Order: sequence, then C-alpha cells, then structure tokens
Amino acid sequence: MKTKDFIAIAAVVKYAVVIFGLTVSIQAEELMPAAVDTTSVQAMSVSPLIDTVSIPQSVDTASAQSVSKSPAPRTINYTGVALSAFIPGSGQIYQSRYVMGGLFLAAEAAAAGFAVYWSNSADIRRSDARQFRNLSDTLSGLVLAVDDDVALRDTLLYLSGLYAVRADEFDFEAKAARHTFYNALAWAVGLHLYNALDALEAGGLTPRGLEKNPTAAGLLSAVPFLGLGQLYNERPSKAGMLAMAQVGLALTAYNQHRLMSAASDKYNQMRDSTSAQYLYRADHMSYWKSRYDSAFSSRNTYLWLSLAAYIYSIFDAVVDAYLSDFNAKIDIGTDLSVAPTGGASINVTVGLKKVK
Repeated sequence: MKTKDFIAIAAVVKYAVVIFGLTVSIQAEELMPAAVDTTSVQAMSVSPLIDTVSIPQSVDTASAQSVSKSPAPRTINYTGVALSAFIPGSGQIYQSRYVMGGLFLAAEAAAAGFAVYWSNSADIRRSDARQFRNLSDTLSGLVLAVDDDVALRDTLLYLSGLYAVRADEFDFEAKAARHTFYNALAWAVGLHLYNALDALEAGGLTPRGLEKNPTAAGLLSAVPFLGLGQLYNERPSKAGMLAMAQVGLALTAYNQHRLMSAASDKYNQMRDSTSAQYLYRADHMSYWKSRYDSAFSSRNTYLWLSLAAYIYSIFDAVVDAYLSDFNAKIDIGTDLSVAPTGGASINVTVGLKKVK
C-alpha cells in the first residue's frame, strides 16, 4: 500500500466525524427577510469579510515552508502532574477534569486494596501450610517411638504423608495468592504512571502539528512496555496507558505460567508410583489437574491480550505519526452563495491535499 493511500485511509478512520460532514449547509431563511434585495445581501455578507481579511498578493515559498516546520510555542503547567504524582486524580481535579480525576483515584485505590487483600491471603495460607508441615514432621518423629506396633506405625506414616500433601496444596494456594498480589501491584503502579502522564498532557505537553516519521514511531513502539512511540508523537497519556496494559498483561501471563509449571510438577509427582505421594493420588491428583488446567488457560488468555496490546501500540504510533501534520494535509474549502428566494448557504468541502 502506498504512503498516500495509507494516509487517506487512516485520516478517514480517525477523523470520520470531519469527513462525514463533507457538505454543511446553513440555511438562513429565518434570519433574512425574503424581500431583501439579492445584491444588497451579497454586499452585506461579503463586505465584512473583505474589511477584516487581508489577502497577501505574494507569498515567499521558502519562508512559508520554514514557518510550517517550526514548532508552535506552548506553555506547560507542571502543577497537575506534580499533584497527581502524590495523590492519584488530584491533578485532573486541579485541571477541572473531575470525572477523570475521580476515575483515576477510584481505580488506583481499588488496585491497591486488591493487592493488600491478596498479600494478607498469601500470609494466611502460608501459615496454614506451615502448620500442616509441622504436623507431618511431628508424626514422622513418633513413628520411631512405636516401631513395635505395626498398625499404629502405619497409621502415623499415612497421616504424616497426608499432612505433607495438604501442606503442598496450601503452599500452592499461598503462591497463587502471592502472584495475584504481584499482578495487582503492577496494575496499581501502572495506573499511577498513567495518571501522572495524563495530567502532564492535559497540562500542555501535546502535539504541535510537527511532521513525525512513521517509521521511527513504529520502531520505537516495537520496544515493549515503554510506550516510546507514543512519547515520540508527544502523546504521554497514551504512552502511560499502553505501558500499563502491556506490563500488567505480560506479568500476569508470566505468573500464570509459573503456577502452571508448579501444578504440573506436583501432578506428575503424584502419578509416579515410586513417589511417597502416590498413595494419595485418588483423592488429591484431581486437585493438581484442575490447578494446571486453570493456570494454562489463564496464561494463554493473558498472552494473547498482551500481544494484542503490543500490536495496537505499534499501529497507534504509526497512524498518529502519519496524521501528526494533519492540518497541513487537509484541504478545507468554503463557498458562500445566496439563493434567489433570499436564503443564504455556506458549503464546506473537506479533502486531502496531495502528498509528495
């Protein structure tokens, strides 16, 4: 696909509202009496424009190009980003974006609360696993004291092994809770970064209409987890959002893979006839199988979502780079006409200029 065709397609998609209004007609029947003379209407409508608009007779091409390529001046207010760095959403509220500020505050508070909950759950389950492990060790020590009583010894050995199996299951649940804590913490940190960068963009760090290199934007976005392509396009809010999504999804997929591997090891150990846990396979092997299946499914789901976020970040950076100087590429024409009946209409046409 040629560059010109790609720009036209991307422009139509991203500015559908503008292109959709290809022709806008403003009828002025109620504003203009029908008895008004056409000549006077034309003079009245056009003369103010002539008085207020100065049309240069000649324009130097080189100077016009240099002006179009020079960056537009801008002023950045860092108060919003400083506030959001300390309290989520406070910068947006300072910028009078109350809904966005409330959403950032609520989302980050929920993620942080979720992380704290799973951290406590991991500690509780690890404590339960430790208790079962201690019981198993205690019963194993009693076996030597009742060596003469075969029935009691076998019972103690069975219970010792059973408690060891239960300890392994609680250890796995503690590990799953700990991984969930890591995932929630990653999302909370990502939300905080997104919230700060969003306040920075709203504070004035926005695109200035400069032409960007789509190839450079795409290559920078190909570096995962950083949102470099969006930063290159001067879109820090998007950079924070996509960095948060990529890191959060990839970390969740990785932690699910670790749980899948741990469940697989325990499942295979219980299937091994030489293993001490083989005796308990009838009641406990299904536990490890279900944990393996759940982690396997979750890992694949988050991998696909992470890949989708990665591809989207590249596409978004390339399209934004193509449309960085959209105002210089779009051609807007107007036509003021007066109908014989006394009505006036303004026709606006929108199109793309030729790209060399």
